Amino acid sequence: MQSGSQFVIVSGMLGSGKTSLLESLFASEDASNTAVIVNEAGEINIDGAVLSESARGMSMATLSNGCVCCSLTSDLATTIQDLIQSREIAGKKPFSRIVLECSGLSRPGPIVSSLQELADLRLKLHLVTTYDCSRPALLTGDFNDAAAQLVAANTIVLTKIDLVSSAKREEALQAVTAINPFARVVNQFSDLVRARQAFEAPEKGGVVVGDTHGTPSERRRLLHPRVRVFRAEIHESLAWEAALDWLENIAGALGDRLLRIKAIVPGENPDVRILLQSVGSTFSAPRRLRSSTTAALGAIIIARDCGRQELEDVATEHEVNWFNNF
Repeated sequence: MQSGSQFVIVSGMLGSGKTSLLESLFASEDASNTAVIVNEAGEINIDGAVLSESARGMSMATLSNGCVCCSLTSDLATTIQDLIQSREIAGKKPFSRIVLECSGLSRPGPIVSSLQELADLRLKLHLVTTYDCSRPALLTGDFNDAAAQLVAANTIVLTKIDLVSSAKREEALQAVTAINPFARVVNQFSDLVRARQAFEAPEKGGVVVGDTHGTPSERRRLLHPRVRVFRAEIHESLAWEAALDWLENIAGALGDRLLRIKAIVPGENPDVRILLQSVGSTFSAPRRLRSSTTAALGAIIIARDCGRQELEDVATEHEVNWFNNF
């Protein structure tokens, strides 16, 4: 029985800082009583690899091949049950917190509805949504998904506030407050303070998993017909500088249609891996992952109104194997 455990759903648009928020949390506390379920939009566990850099003793599971609200709700319930049973078999105390980090494509409502079969576990539900002040999704074509995430949230976390003016920060605060006046908004510059406040359980009035009841229309499968996720397998011979050039060329070809790139590519020797990622066509600085990282080499590209052939036409001098989109 997990009656004291918190189940946290972390949603937010692509690149809005969900993984960074979890990294900050694990930098400030012992992660041994936390389990994290990462929902990658693709088969390469990049977010899991990044989180494993920060957390020691954390239990982790991965759901791949799509956004959890569309196709993986039954897998989610099974994964939660497996994590809890494994903990019990090991003779350890129940998790204090189980976190689901959603794909940026996910809407929380159908996820909550899918958890009815776990009602007997009495998990305390907490929904956290990240909102990128530097790329306010409520002002873009992503409005529908962003609104669904924000409206569901108990806690809204403003992210990347250091990249915008105080006026833009205030605009973001007013926007999220207007769309969900009942949510607690975390508006902090400090990464550690922001993470701690984000994962604080609601003082009262919290929902218990199984106490919510979605209508059939709310539980139906939601599709994202214009957004496609592509996976590429990268050969060990592709140097990270060449990989970055190739990905930047893809960004140039797609322009505003590019939503997100995440890639793990070879480093300067076989024991080193480099994380390359972009939000839209803006790339972060390359990040070295330690040699114990086990994620496969490869790239996940999420784009709108794009076909696989268009990506294949952006050539690289080394072999890249493209797989069907998800």
